[in-house]
Amino acid sequence: MKYFTTDTHFGHPLVSVLRGFTTFDPGHTQYDALLSSQGRKAAEDWAKGVVLDDSRLNFRKAADTDAHDEAIVANINRIVGEDDELWILGDIGYRTSVRHLKSCLRQLRCRHLHAVIGNHDDWWLDDAPARDLFESIDPNSTAELTGLGIGRPQATETVNLSHFPYREDLAYGWPDDAVRFRDQALPFDGHRLLYGHTHQLSPEGARHEALNVGLDAWNLQPVSETQIADWFHAHATDSTHVSPLDMPDSPGPAPIDSAAQQEPGGSVSAAES
Repeated sequence: MKYFTTDTHFGHPLVSVLRGFTTFDPGHTQYDALLSSQGRKAAEDWAKGVVLDDSRLNFRKAADTDAHDEAIVANINRIVGEDDELWILGDIGYRTSVRHLKSCLRQLRCRHLHAVIGNHDDWWLDDAPARDLFESIDPNSTAELTGLGIGRPQATETVNLSHFPYREDLAYGWPDDAVRFRDQALPFDGHRLLYGHTHQLSPEGARHEALNVGLDAWNLQPVSETQIADWFHAHATDSTHVSPLDMPDSPGPAPIDSAAQQEPGGSVSAAES
């Protein structure tokens, strides 16, 4: 089985806080209560607000990054088998040591790891021991998946893999992404796309050919090729490969509900994503 995920963000204090791994709520009691009653956005906003409202705190002090990383590794190991394939579509870790990132990856029992480069991952290409942890590591890639089309259970389809949404859709995450990551993002070519980067809380992309497989959209769990096929079946349209952005008189999709992130004294941006 092939599995896909992205934005593991091992060792990253801000993302750990937004996902509820904090020193001020170690049992997740308040975070989980908000999560179940009001949804992930409310839980994220509460956790971020606690840090920003307390002059004694910053994200590094407030984050329990060890608990975050252990939970992500445990979720992956519970679902992905040793002989399966796991694709991590970028932003493997941030604001931590190379040693820690390698340690997290070595704890994954899956022995067929593939990586796509995110905006925090350029250094992997220049580190030979790190590259050895993956069977492949590329700026973008493709995968052959079966059964995506309705009524064609045996048909195989080439799917694009990227850390970023399609180039034409970058601004639906953070507006400045359209300039910052234009060269890294793939242009829309009619194929389906699996992507991450936006930390959005819904799998739905800016166009119906695109599916976000990020942890924040999938309850911090990797996504199987079977789940991907089921999702595309459930969201099929009469013209599977025509984007609403390309159709005349279309209002276009609503902006992605991203986990916009703010450091103390900073402005909302994608710099920490």
